[in-house]
Amino acid sequence: MSCHCDRRSKKTKRSLTATSLTVADTALGKDPDAAALLDGLDVHAIRSSMDDHPLTVYGIQSQTTLTSRRRPILLLHGRTWSSVPVYHLLGGPKQRSKGEESRSLMEALLDTSELQPYAMDFRGFGGTPADETNQVTPHTCVADVESVLQWICSRHGLQWKDEECSTSSGEEDESHQGDKPKKKCAKCEMPILLGWSQGALVAHLVAQKSPKLLSKLVLYGSIYDPLVRYPRAPLYAQPVEPVTNPDTTSRTVIIKNTYDGAIEDFTIEGSIPPDPARQFARAALLCDPYKVQWAGLHEFNNADPARVHVPTLVVAGDQDPYSPLRAQRELFCNLGRGADRCWSILSGSDHAIHLLDARTRFVQIVKNFAENGRRTGSSF
Repeated sequence: MSCHCDRRSKKTKRSLTATSLTVADTALGKDPDAAALLDGLDVHAIRSSMDDHPLTVYGIQSQTTLTSRRRPILLLHGRTWSSVPVYHLLGGPKQRSKGEESRSLMEALLDTSELQPYAMDFRGFGGTPADETNQVTPHTCVADVESVLQWICSRHGLQWKDEECSTSSGEEDESHQGDKPKKKCAKCEMPILLGWSQGALVAHLVAQKSPKLLSKLVLYGSIYDPLVRYPRAPLYAQPVEPVTNPDTTSRTVIIKNTYDGAIEDFTIEGSIPPDPARQFARAALLCDPYKVQWAGLHEFNNADPARVHVPTLVVAGDQDPYSPLRAQRELFCNLGRGADRCWSILSGSDHAIHLLDARTRFVQIVKNFAENGRRTGSSF
C-alpha cells in the first residue's frame, strides 16, 4: 500500500509541476532574442480542459478588436516549428522601424479588416511547455485546440446554435450565465480553423469531432494521403535512455533542430529572397531549438474527408512536395456532402506559401473564402 501511495504522490507531483509552467519556462521565454520575436503580439495563457495543462495563445490587437465584427480565425502550426516563426515572421513595429518587410500572416490577416487572427502552440512547441510525458499526440492536440476554440468563442461572446433554430444572426442570449451575454449566432459566425501541414491533419480531426466549434475549415498544405497509414508503436520496445533537456529541465531524448531543416521548405528558386529565408531559420531555431517528440501518429489514420461536414478550403502550392496533387484531389473530392468546398492551387509555390513572395495571393484566397458562403436567411 505504501508503495502504491508513493507512486500516486510522485505522479501528482509531476502533474502539478507540468501544469505550473508558463511561457517563461520555455526557450521562447528564456532567450531575450526569442522573446523579441513576440513584438506586436498579445500573449494569452489558457488551460486545457483535458488536464489543465497551460497553453500559449497569440493574438494581435485582440484587445481593441473584440467589439468589431471581425471573424476569429485560429492558426495551427505543423510538425516541427511553432507559431511565432511560422505565422509572425518579421512582424511587429520594431521590425517595421528597421525597414524590414513583414511576412507575418497574423498581420496580413488582420489587415484584411475581416478577420481576427489567433495562433497557438502545441505542447512542447514555442511558448507552450511540454507536459509530463515529454511527447505530443494527435488526440492531445485535438483536445487542446478544442479548448482554445472554446476560449475564443467565450472571448468574442459567441455561442453556436442550429441554423434552423436561429431567428436572427447576432441575437443576444440574455439567459446566459457569465460576465457578458453571448450572441446566439448561426454557425457561420463561429471561428474559422486553419491548419498547415501536419497541423492540417489536427484541424481535420477537430472538424470531424467538434464541428460546432468552428464555422469553416482551411486545410493548407495538408499532408493527408489515403495511401499512407501510420503504424502503431511496438508494445515492448526497449526505451531509449533519456537525458536532460536544458531548456525544459525535463528528461527526454534530445534531437537538435538544424538550420538546414529550417529552410528545407523553400525549394523554388526566386520564390523567396535569401534574407527572409535566413531570418526564418534564425527565428525557428530560437523558438524551437529541439525537436518535439510526436507519438501515437496512428491516430491520424482516423482522418476521413467524408466525415468533414463544414465548409472547407483545400489550398496548396502546385510544387509542394508534401502535398502532391494526387493526394489533394482525393482529399477534396471525398469531403462530406452538404457543405461548400473550394480547392485552390497556387502556381510557382511550394509548402510555405504564406512566407513566399506569393503570400498576398494566399491571403486573398483565405479572405475570400471567409467572406463567402451560405449564411442564415441568405444564399450566396
